Amino acid sequence: MAESCRERRAEIKKRLRVLVVKVGSNILTGPDGGLSGRSFSRIARQIRILRDEGVRVVLVSSGAIAAGRERIGFGRRPLSLAQKQAAASAGQTALMGQWEKAFRRHGLGVAQILLTPSDIADRERFTNLERTVETLLSLGVVPVVNENDAVATFEIRFGDNDRLSAYVAGLVRAQCLLLLSDVNYLYTADPRIDPEARPLPCVRQIDGKTLRMAGLSRSGLGTGGMSSKVGTAQWANGWGLPVGVLKGDLPGGIFRFFEGKTGTLFDTDRSLPSNRKIWIGHFSVPRGELFLDAGAAAALRSGRTSLLGRGVASLAGDFLRGETVVLKDPQGTEIARGIVRTSSREIVPGEEGLLVHRNDLVLSDPLS
Repeated sequence: MAESCRERRAEIKKRLRVLVVKVGSNILTGPDGGLSGRSFSRIARQIRILRDEGVRVVLVSSGAIAAGRERIGFGRRPLSLAQKQAAASAGQTALMGQWEKAFRRHGLGVAQILLTPSDIADRERFTNLERTVETLLSLGVVPVVNENDAVATFEIRFGDNDRLSAYVAGLVRAQCLLLLSDVNYLYTADPRIDPEARPLPCVRQIDGKTLRMAGLSRSGLGTGGMSSKVGTAQWANGWGLPVGVLKGDLPGGIFRFFEGKTGTLFDTDRSLPSNRKIWIGHFSVPRGELFLDAGAAAALRSGRTSLLGRGVASLAGDFLRGETVVLKDPQGTEIARGIVRTSSREIVPGEEGLLVHRNDLVLSDPLS
Protein backbone atom coordinates (compact mmCIF):
# COMPACT_ATOMS: atom_id res chain seq x y z
CA MET A 1 0.00 0.00 0.00
CA ALA A 2 1.30 3.44 -0.84
CA GLU A 3 2.58 5.33 2.18
CA SER A 4 0.25 8.24 1.47
CA CYS A 5 -2.76 5.91 1.83
CA ARG A 6 -1.42 4.60 5.16
CA GLU A 7 -0.88 8.15 6.35
CA ARG A 8 -4.38 9.15 5.29
CA ARG A 9 -5.91 6.30 7.28
CA ALA A 10 -3.85 7.24 10.31
CA GLU A 11 -5.02 10.84 9.93
CA ILE A 12 -8.68 9.76 9.80
CA LYS A 13 -8.18 7.61 12.90
CA LYS A 14 -6.50 10.46 14.78
CA ARG A 15 -9.43 12.80 14.07
CA LEU A 16 -12.07 10.15 14.69
CA ARG A 17 -14.77 11.17 17.16
CA VAL A 18 -17.81 9.35 15.74
CA LEU A 19 -17.63 6.16 13.68
CA VAL A 20 -20.44 4.25 11.99
CA VAL A 21 -19.84 0.53 11.50
CA LYS A 22 -22.15 -1.48 9.26
CA VAL A 23 -22.13 -5.28 9.61
CA GLY A 24 -23.59 -7.47 6.88
CA SER A 25 -25.62 -10.64 7.28
CA ASN A 26 -22.84 -12.84 5.95
CA ILE A 27 -20.54 -11.72 8.77
CA LEU A 28 -23.09 -12.49 11.49
CA THR A 29 -24.21 -15.93 10.30
CA GLY A 30 -22.53 -19.30 10.31
CA PRO A 31 -22.43 -21.97 7.57
CA ASP A 32 -25.91 -23.15 8.56
CA GLY A 33 -27.38 -19.66 8.11
CA GLY A 34 -27.94 -19.15 11.85
CA LEU A 35 -26.48 -16.29 13.90
CA SER A 36 -22.88 -16.81 15.02
CA GLY A 37 -22.21 -15.64 18.57
CA ARG A 38 -18.46 -15.55 17.93
CA SER A 39 -18.90 -12.92 15.22
CA PHE A 40 -20.97 -10.69 17.49
CA SER A 41 -18.39 -10.99 20.27
CA ARG A 42 -15.48 -10.14 17.97
CA ILE A 43 -17.12 -6.92 16.79
CA ALA A 44 -18.32 -5.92 20.27
CA ARG A 45 -14.79 -6.24 21.62
CA GLN A 46 -13.41 -3.87 18.99
CA ILE A 47 -16.15 -1.32 19.67
CA ARG A 48 -15.37 -1.50 23.41
CA ILE A 49 -11.72 -0.63 22.66
CA LEU A 50 -12.81 2.24 20.42
CA ARG A 51 -15.06 3.57 23.18
CA ASP A 52 -12.12 3.44 25.59
CA GLU A 53 -10.15 5.52 23.08
CA GLY A 54 -12.87 8.17 23.07
CA VAL A 55 -14.57 7.17 19.80
CA ARG A 56 -18.36 6.99 19.80
CA VAL A 57 -19.67 4.16 17.65
CA VAL A 58 -23.04 3.64 16.01
CA LEU A 59 -23.66 0.12 14.74
CA VAL A 60 -25.80 -0.61 11.69
CA SER A 61 -26.63 -4.30 11.76
CA SER A 62 -28.17 -6.57 9.18
CA GLY A 63 -29.25 -10.08 10.07
CA ALA A 64 -32.89 -9.87 11.16
CA ILE A 65 -34.29 -11.65 8.13
CA ALA A 66 -31.50 -14.25 8.22
CA ALA A 67 -32.24 -14.92 11.90
CA GLY A 68 -35.98 -15.07 11.23
CA ARG A 69 -35.53 -17.61 8.45
CA GLU A 70 -34.01 -19.96 10.99
CA ARG A 71 -36.64 -19.29 13.66
CA ILE A 72 -39.62 -19.72 11.36
CA GLY A 73 -38.08 -22.54 9.35
CA PHE A 74 -38.03 -20.85 5.93
CA GLY A 75 -34.59 -22.21 5.09
CA ARG A 76 -32.82 -20.56 2.15
CA ARG A 77 -35.65 -20.63 -0.35
CA PRO A 78 -36.79 -17.36 -1.99
CA LEU A 79 -39.31 -15.46 0.11
CA SER A 80 -42.25 -13.26 -0.76
CA LEU A 81 -42.41 -9.73 0.65
CA ALA A 82 -44.85 -10.84 3.36
CA GLN A 83 -42.58 -13.75 4.32
CA LYS A 84 -39.55 -11.43 4.52
CA GLN A 85 -41.50 -9.10 6.77
CA ALA A 86 -42.54 -12.02 8.97
CA ALA A 87 -38.94 -13.27 9.12
CA ALA A 88 -37.71 -9.77 10.04
CA SER A 89 -40.28 -9.54 12.85
CA ALA A 90 -39.25 -12.90 14.29
CA GLY A 91 -35.54 -12.38 13.74
CA GLN A 92 -35.08 -8.84 15.07
CA THR A 93 -35.46 -9.96 18.69
CA ALA A 94 -32.90 -12.72 18.17
CA LEU A 95 -30.53 -10.25 16.50
CA MET A 96 -30.77 -7.73 19.35
CA GLY A 97 -30.45 -10.52 21.89
CA GLN A 98 -27.11 -11.49 20.39
CA TRP A 99 -25.87 -7.90 20.39
CA GLU A 100 -27.03 -7.34 23.98
CA LYS A 101 -25.26 -10.48 25.13
CA ALA A 102 -22.05 -9.63 23.26
CA PHE A 103 -21.83 -6.03 24.50
CA ARG A 104 -22.81 -6.92 28.06
CA ARG A 105 -19.61 -8.98 28.30
CA HIS A 106 -17.70 -5.77 27.62
CA GLY A 107 -19.68 -3.54 29.97
CA LEU A 108 -21.73 -1.74 27.32
CA GLY A 109 -25.47 -1.42 26.86
CA VAL A 110 -27.29 -1.36 23.52
CA ALA A 111 -30.38 0.37 22.19
CA GLN A 112 -32.44 -0.69 19.18
CA ILE A 113 -33.38 1.85 16.50
CA LEU A 114 -35.50 0.73 13.53
CA LEU A 115 -35.79 3.20 10.65
CA THR A 116 -37.82 3.78 7.51
CA PRO A 117 -36.97 6.32 4.78
CA SER A 118 -39.62 8.73 6.06
CA ASP A 119 -37.72 9.00 9.35
CA ILE A 120 -34.83 10.49 7.39
CA ALA A 121 -36.73 12.51 4.77
CA ASP A 122 -38.90 14.38 7.28
CA ARG A 123 -36.89 17.20 8.87
CA GLU A 124 -38.64 17.09 12.26
CA ARG A 125 -38.27 13.32 12.60
CA PHE A 126 -34.66 13.55 11.43
CA THR A 127 -33.93 16.16 14.13
CA ASN A 128 -35.67 14.08 16.81
CA LEU A 129 -33.69 11.04 15.73
CA GLU A 130 -30.47 13.05 15.89
CA ARG A 131 -31.21 14.05 19.48
CA THR A 132 -32.05 10.48 20.47
CA VAL A 133 -28.83 9.05 19.06
CA GLU A 134 -26.74 11.84 20.60
CA THR A 135 -28.29 11.15 24.01
CA LEU A 136 -27.59 7.42 23.73
CA LEU A 137 -23.97 8.04 22.75
CA SER A 138 -23.48 10.52 25.59
CA LEU A 139 -24.72 7.84 28.02
CA GLY A 140 -22.22 5.30 26.71
CA VAL A 141 -24.88 3.18 25.00
CA VAL A 142 -24.25 1.65 21.56
CA PRO A 143 -27.16 2.39 19.18
CA VAL A 144 -27.88 -0.62 16.97
CA VAL A 145 -29.69 0.52 13.83
CA ASN A 146 -31.54 -1.56 11.26
CA GLU A 147 -34.15 -0.92 8.62
CA ASN A 148 -37.67 -1.64 9.85
CA ASP A 149 -38.03 -4.58 7.47
CA ALA A 150 -41.29 -5.65 9.11
CA VAL A 151 -43.07 -2.70 7.45
CA ALA A 152 -40.72 -1.86 4.55
CA THR A 153 -41.92 -2.43 0.98
CA PHE A 154 -40.02 -2.62 -2.29
CA GLU A 155 -41.26 0.86 -3.17
CA ILE A 156 -40.49 2.53 0.17
CA ARG A 157 -37.21 1.29 1.63
CA PHE A 158 -33.54 2.19 1.79
CA GLY A 159 -32.65 -0.67 -0.54
CA ASP A 160 -29.98 -2.20 1.68
CA ASN A 161 -28.14 -1.44 4.90
CA ASP A 162 -25.09 -0.08 3.07
CA ARG A 163 -27.15 2.92 2.00
CA LEU A 164 -28.86 3.09 5.40
CA SER A 165 -25.47 3.24 7.13
CA ALA A 166 -24.51 6.27 5.04
CA TYR A 167 -27.73 8.01 6.10
CA VAL A 168 -26.87 7.24 9.72
CA ALA A 169 -23.31 8.54 9.25
CA GLY A 170 -24.73 11.81 7.92
CA LEU A 171 -27.18 11.99 10.81
CA VAL A 172 -24.41 11.77 13.44
CA ARG A 173 -21.84 13.63 11.29
CA ALA A 174 -19.41 10.72 11.55
CA GLN A 175 -15.84 11.19 10.37
CA CYS A 176 -15.76 7.73 8.79
CA LEU A 177 -18.05 4.88 7.74
CA LEU A 178 -16.82 1.28 7.75
CA LEU A 179 -18.68 -1.41 5.80
CA LEU A 180 -17.81 -4.85 7.15
CA SER A 181 -18.18 -7.33 4.33
CA ASP A 182 -17.21 -10.86 3.30
CA VAL A 183 -14.74 -9.34 0.80
CA ASN A 184 -11.45 -7.78 1.90
CA TYR A 185 -10.83 -5.30 -0.91
CA LEU A 186 -12.17 -3.84 -4.08
CA TYR A 187 -10.22 -5.67 -6.80
CA THR A 188 -9.42 -4.62 -10.35
CA ALA A 189 -11.31 -7.76 -11.45
CA ASP A 190 -13.04 -10.75 -9.86
CA PRO A 191 -10.16 -12.57 -8.08
CA ARG A 192 -12.10 -15.82 -8.18
CA ILE A 193 -11.82 -16.01 -11.94
CA ASP A 194 -8.99 -13.63 -12.89
CA PRO A 195 -5.49 -14.42 -11.58
CA GLU A 196 -4.35 -10.92 -12.64
CA ALA A 197 -6.82 -9.21 -10.28
CA ARG A 198 -5.14 -6.75 -7.91
CA PRO A 199 -6.49 -5.37 -4.62
CA LEU A 200 -6.98 -1.61 -4.43
CA PRO A 201 -6.05 -0.25 -0.97
CA CYS A 202 -7.14 3.30 -1.79
CA VAL A 203 -9.62 4.79 -4.28
CA ARG A 204 -9.60 8.58 -4.51
CA GLN A 205 -12.25 9.04 -7.19
CA ILE A 206 -15.12 6.69 -7.98
CA ASP A 207 -16.04 6.68 -11.65
CA GLY A 208 -17.68 4.35 -14.14
CA LYS A 209 -14.59 2.14 -14.27
CA THR A 210 -14.64 1.76 -10.49
CA LEU A 211 -18.30 0.78 -10.52
CA ARG A 212 -17.66 -1.81 -13.25
CA MET A 213 -14.86 -3.30 -11.14
CA ALA A 214 -17.32 -3.74 -8.29
CA GLY A 215 -19.46 -6.13 -10.36
CA LEU A 216 -22.70 -7.60 -9.04
CA SER A 217 -23.64 -9.15 -5.73
CA ARG A 218 -23.16 -12.91 -5.37
CA SER A 219 -24.12 -12.84 -1.71
CA GLY A 220 -26.34 -15.63 -0.48
CA LEU A 221 -28.02 -13.94 2.47
CA GLY A 222 -27.44 -10.20 2.17
CA THR A 223 -28.90 -7.69 -0.26
CA GLY A 224 -25.67 -5.76 -0.79
CA GLY A 225 -22.44 -6.84 -2.44
CA MET A 226 -19.44 -4.83 -3.60
CA SER A 227 -21.46 -2.89 -6.18
CA SER A 228 -23.74 -1.63 -3.40
CA LYS A 229 -20.77 -0.68 -1.24
CA VAL A 230 -18.99 1.23 -3.99
CA GLY A 231 -22.22 3.01 -4.92
CA THR A 232 -22.75 3.96 -1.28
CA ALA A 233 -19.15 5.18 -1.02
CA GLN A 234 -19.58 7.33 -4.13
CA TRP A 235 -22.71 8.94 -2.67
CA ALA A 236 -21.17 9.49 0.78
CA ASN A 237 -17.90 10.83 -0.63
CA GLY A 238 -20.07 13.48 -2.29
CA TRP A 239 -20.67 15.21 1.04
CA GLY A 240 -17.19 14.58 2.50
CA LEU A 241 -17.48 11.17 4.21
CA PRO A 242 -14.57 8.69 3.82
CA VAL A 243 -15.76 5.08 3.51
CA GLY A 244 -13.86 1.87 4.19
CA VAL A 245 -14.71 -1.66 3.03
CA LEU A 246 -13.03 -4.57 4.79
CA LYS A 247 -13.50 -8.20 5.68
CA GLY A 248 -15.61 -8.27 8.79
CA ASP A 249 -14.49 -11.57 10.28
CA LEU A 250 -10.81 -10.61 10.66
CA PRO A 251 -9.69 -10.42 14.32
CA GLY A 252 -9.01 -6.77 15.03
CA GLY A 253 -10.05 -5.92 11.48
CA ILE A 254 -11.17 -2.37 12.29
CA PHE A 255 -7.79 -1.50 13.77
CA ARG A 256 -5.93 -3.29 10.97
CA PHE A 257 -7.89 -1.13 8.52
CA PHE A 258 -6.78 2.12 10.14
CA GLU A 259 -3.20 0.79 10.29
CA GLY A 260 -3.32 0.31 6.52
CA LYS A 261 -3.07 -3.49 6.68
CA THR A 262 -6.39 -4.44 5.12
CA GLY A 263 -9.43 -3.16 3.24
CA THR A 264 -10.10 -0.45 0.66
CA LEU A 265 -10.47 3.21 1.60
CA PHE A 266 -12.73 5.29 -0.64
CA ASP A 267 -11.41 8.72 0.15
CA THR A 268 -12.56 12.27 -0.46
CA ASP A 269 -10.91 15.67 -0.14
CA ARG A 270 -14.18 17.43 0.66
CA SER A 271 -14.79 18.99 4.05
CA LEU A 272 -17.58 17.47 6.11
CA PRO A 273 -20.50 19.95 6.40
CA SER A 274 -23.05 20.18 9.19
CA ASN A 275 -25.66 17.42 9.26
CA ARG A 276 -28.26 20.11 8.48
CA LYS A 277 -26.48 20.84 5.20
CA ILE A 278 -26.15 17.10 4.52
CA TRP A 279 -29.90 16.72 5.07
CA ILE A 280 -30.79 19.60 2.73
CA GLY A 281 -28.48 18.56 -0.08
CA HIS A 282 -28.69 14.76 0.10
CA PHE A 283 -31.45 13.42 2.38
CA SER A 284 -34.47 15.66 1.92
CA VAL A 285 -37.12 15.02 -0.74
CA PRO A 286 -37.60 18.09 -3.00
CA ARG A 287 -41.22 19.18 -3.40
CA GLY A 288 -40.79 21.62 -6.27
CA GLU A 289 -38.47 23.45 -8.62
CA LEU A 290 -37.45 27.07 -9.09
CA PHE A 291 -36.09 28.06 -12.51
CA LEU A 292 -33.67 30.97 -12.26
CA ASP A 293 -32.52 33.58 -14.71
CA ALA A 294 -28.87 33.63 -15.78
CA GLY A 295 -27.85 36.32 -13.30
CA ALA A 296 -29.34 34.58 -10.29
CA ALA A 297 -27.88 31.22 -11.33
CA ALA A 298 -24.39 32.70 -11.62
CA ALA A 299 -24.73 34.42 -8.26
CA LEU A 300 -25.85 31.24 -6.51
CA ARG A 301 -22.99 29.23 -7.99
CA SER A 302 -20.60 31.59 -6.19
CA GLY A 303 -21.95 30.18 -2.93
CA ARG A 304 -22.06 33.58 -1.27
CA THR A 305 -25.60 34.80 -1.83
CA SER A 306 -29.23 34.04 -1.02
CA LEU A 307 -32.00 33.62 -3.60
CA LEU A 308 -34.34 36.56 -4.04
CA GLY A 309 -37.67 36.47 -5.85
CA ARG A 310 -36.47 38.73 -8.64
CA GLY A 311 -34.08 35.99 -9.81
CA VAL A 312 -36.87 33.44 -10.36
CA ALA A 313 -38.21 33.12 -13.90
CA SER A 314 -40.76 30.35 -13.20
CA LEU A 315 -41.57 27.53 -10.82
CA ALA A 316 -43.05 24.04 -10.77
CA GLY A 317 -44.65 21.89 -8.09
CA ASP A 318 -46.84 22.50 -5.06
CA PHE A 319 -44.70 23.16 -1.99
CA LEU A 320 -45.03 24.78 1.42
CA ARG A 321 -42.82 27.11 3.39
CA GLY A 322 -40.00 25.08 4.97
CA GLU A 323 -39.90 22.38 2.29
CA THR A 324 -36.95 21.62 0.00
CA VAL A 325 -36.89 22.78 -3.61
CA VAL A 326 -34.46 22.25 -6.47
CA LEU A 327 -32.94 25.38 -8.02
CA LYS A 328 -32.19 25.16 -11.76
CA ASP A 329 -30.44 27.41 -14.25
CA PRO A 330 -32.06 28.56 -17.56
CA GLN A 331 -30.89 25.32 -19.23
CA GLY A 332 -32.70 23.19 -16.63
CA THR A 333 -29.51 22.01 -14.89
CA GLU A 334 -29.75 21.58 -11.13
CA ILE A 335 -27.40 23.98 -9.37
CA ALA A 336 -28.57 23.80 -5.75
CA ARG A 337 -31.16 22.62 -3.27
CA GLY A 338 -32.58 24.74 -0.50
CA ILE A 339 -35.32 25.24 2.07
CA VAL A 340 -37.82 27.74 0.72
CA ARG A 341 -39.27 30.49 2.91
CA THR A 342 -42.45 31.00 0.85
CA SER A 343 -45.04 28.54 -0.45
CA SER A 344 -45.49 27.96 -4.18
CA ARG A 345 -48.88 29.70 -4.07
CA GLU A 346 -47.36 32.91 -2.73
CA ILE A 347 -44.35 33.22 -5.05
CA VAL A 348 -44.66 35.70 -7.91
CA PRO A 349 -41.67 35.27 -10.29
CA GLY A 350 -39.66 38.47 -10.66
CA GLU A 351 -40.91 40.12 -7.48
CA GLU A 352 -38.69 41.11 -4.53
CA GLY A 353 -38.45 39.03 -1.37
CA LEU A 354 -36.16 36.42 0.19
CA LEU A 355 -36.99 32.92 -1.02
CA VAL A 356 -34.00 30.79 0.05
CA HIS A 357 -31.41 32.05 2.54
CA ARG A 358 -27.83 31.05 1.80
CA ASN A 359 -27.64 29.24 5.17
CA ASP A 360 -30.45 26.98 3.91
CA LEU A 361 -28.88 26.36 0.49
CA VAL A 362 -26.53 23.59 -0.67
CA LEU A 363 -24.82 23.68 -4.06
CA SER A 364 -25.21 20.54 -6.16
CA ASP A 365 -22.23 18.54 -7.32
CA PRO A 366 -21.48 19.57 -10.91
CA LEU A 367 -20.15 16.07 -11.59
CA SER A 368 -23.27 14.23 -10.39
